[in-house]
Amino acid sequence: MAPLEPLVKSKVSKAFLDSSHGGIACDTCHNGNPDGQSKEASHAGLERYPSRNNVEAACGGCHDEIVSTSRQSLHTTLSPYLTTLKARADMGKWDKIKTGYDRHCAYCHTGCGGCHVSRPGASQDGFINGHLFSKRPYSVNQFSACHGSRVGNEFFGKRGQGDVHASKYHMDCVDCHSGDALHAAAPQDILGRYHAENALQCIDCHKNLEAGSIREHGIHTGKVQCQVCHSQSYTNCTNCHTGTDSQGLPYYINEKDKEDIKIGLNPQRNVANADYRYMLVRHIPVNPGLFDFYVKDALTHFDRLPTWKRTSPHNIRRKTWQNANCNNCHGNRDLFLSSKDLLAYEVDANRQVVVPDPQVPRSVANIPKLEVDTQAVQAERIVTSQWLMENKGRTELVLVDAREPAAYEKGHIPGAISLDPMRVKNGIRWPWNTKEPAQLIDPQGLSRVFGESGISDTDHIVVYDQEGWRAGYLLFVLEYAGVQRISFLEGGIQGWRSAYPLGQKTAVPQRKTFRIDANPSLIVDNRYVMDHLDQANVRVVDTRSLDLSNLLAAHERAIRPGRIPGSVKFPFYALFESDVILKPPEEALYMLRVEGLTPDKTIVVTSKTGAWAGAAFFALRYLGYPDVRVHHPSWVGWCNEYCSYD
Repeated sequence: MAPLEPLVKSKVSKAFLDSSHGGIACDTCHNGNPDGQSKEASHAGLERYPSRNNVEAACGGCHDEIVSTSRQSLHTTLSPYLTTLKARADMGKWDKIKTGYDRHCAYCHTGCGGCHVSRPGASQDGFINGHLFSKRPYSVNQFSACHGSRVGNEFFGKRGQGDVHASKYHMDCVDCHSGDALHAAAPQDILGRYHAENALQCIDCHKNLEAGSIREHGIHTGKVQCQVCHSQSYTNCTNCHTGTDSQGLPYYINEKDKEDIKIGLNPQRNVANADYRYMLVRHIPVNPGLFDFYVKDALTHFDRLPTWKRTSPHNIRRKTWQNANCNNCHGNRDLFLSSKDLLAYEVDANRQVVVPDPQVPRSVANIPKLEVDTQAVQAERIVTSQWLMENKGRTELVLVDAREPAAYEKGHIPGAISLDPMRVKNGIRWPWNTKEPAQLIDPQGLSRVFGESGISDTDHIVVYDQEGWRAGYLLFVLEYAGVQRISFLEGGIQGWRSAYPLGQKTAVPQRKTFRIDANPSLIVDNRYVMDHLDQANVRVVDTRSLDLSNLLAAHERAIRPGRIPGSVKFPFYALFESDVILKPPEEALYMLRVEGLTPDKTIVVTSKTGAWAGAAFFALRYLGYPDVRVHHPSWVGWCNEYCSYD
């Protein structure tokens, strides 16, 4: 979640003064001294977070009924964290464990203000709308600001394709998570949110599925959690470590995260509305050394609870790779949690969740194999770290680090040159001005930049980064410039670092001749898009995340939120199973086909400013799409021309 500008975070709007809350004196909620003649005197005793630290005084006077339950709600108490931590802990060391918990885990809890007037503290605070209170929380700057790294990213397509409730029906968090549910009190010893009396279920809305027209619902209802068939891959984190840095600031580090789908056995079938046998499980990053900074050997009863826990990913699609064919699930051992998926220290903890071989559903006989044509996939456009290590000595191989220079200087793959495609000075895109977004410089300029960077048009150029889109965009530009041999390093810097050491010696490139052979047909302007919106053989694809295409947020240089009329929502990261690993071609091609994005059509990709669109171009070309074009002005440029300035 990007930080808000200081003025946006702190400026009280004039409209607030005319609101019901604006008629209440500041010190009524925030304490302080209204008679003070200086800032210091006025702020003496100031309560920055009144609804978190003194909710009865701040909110209870007018909202007593809500406050009476919300102060015991899961958002306020985070009680499942404490319940599960105590179950694992050596209670003789609890005081020191609790210190670590308070400094790291408890930081995420919030009060009324975190949903109704500001962003939560965990997302750097800041007013949402000039101190105006909103009864309905904002999905992006409040719900997603707090739950963004997992729930928000999955829901809005910053990982995966996004949730159908968002993309097709424009639903937001409150459409399912009502105020009554969010404000409800929960027992202090509750084991998790699924044990709450008001826990949401798919069948709250989707009723009588077993009696409907879909045969598979009748077969699976009551046996399989809905999300097993209808979720996309989701984030799993491993090995969280907490500590304090040299400046005394608390930090936590996850060793790695990975997108995956795993089905486990349900050991708690007595929980209401959860009597199914198979459920999706997500790996949580707890480990025996979680609080070693504060006290050694603190979680002596680590095995009492599983580390693969039931999950309900917020990335639902009606059609997914699992339900594309019965045998994509049945007989697929890799989809079901096994002992091979467990780390050494968590084997005993997950015995009830692991699916033994005999309990993996058998393949269904006489089911035709799902046919996905992958013959056109250009496999050579993806290389692995092992391939790179084995081929680094080849003279025609040029390795490019597309991250920001500061990241390159901290550590990079040995021999890599640094070329950030988004840099402003002497870069490949011209700087912003008042009317135009940043777009590619002229072909001769590209020839100069690439040549000075040590790249020849005849080289085999391998590009990597940390997020996928920078490398993908640079590879698009290289193809536009006429380079024939280009490849994306699967796994990026993370994949290399997990197997081989990094270097810090800056590579000084030797200038080469880069003969430009630009292909202007790969880039289209606003007029082309406008003229082809209604063409049956052309699809304009919006590769932005759903918060942007659903008009909930906008690029800072866009006149307003919005999307190109008639464009197909297909977020760029739908093509990835993690930031820097593309999905298997069969799965990616199937997903594209479901959305009507087939290789027989001209695919025009658009984004915020063209960068994600360029990265999507590379991914589609890798998948064998013959006619892909980048709408380089993208939404910012489109809006400059077609949106009203009023």
